[in-house]
Amino acid sequence: MKQKELADKYGVTPQKIGQIRKKVCEDKDYCIKTKNLSPEGIKKIEDYFEEKDDKILEPQFVRVQVIAPTPNPLFYFCKRLDPPKRKVVVAIPYTHVMAMRPQLVFKAQIIEKSDEQFYRHEIIYQREFNRQKEIKEASR
Repeated sequence: MKQKELADKYGVTPQKIGQIRKKVCEDKDYCIKTKNLSPEGIKKIEDYFEEKDDKILEPQFVRVQVIAPTPNPLFYFCKRLDPPKRKVVVAIPYTHVMAMRPQLVFKAQIIEKSDEQFYRHEIIYQREFNRQKEIKEASR
């Protein structure tokens, strides 16, 4: 199998498959002359993507500290306390707006979409998680 076919399967570029191949495969898993991957090499790359997909499903949380409100009352400028430290905008639920004050530290979830990172208060994630659980139980 060529790297391009594997790249089409996972929605990445052939170059990205090449980078992954160099990380996880041995020299015997790739024929330089025909540029084909061996079945063992394909399996190693597929295992890499499965492991990576499992990590994507787990929510990521970081600690943030409130700096100041934005013009929109449902968003606040915060300082990310976990590396890399930088200023971020965090979505806040309307029930917590009155509790927000400078220097307050709380956990925020990182959401990656279109190679950008968005942040939201942990309680928004918990409410959505509970809502999805209730929907699953009701549909049984």
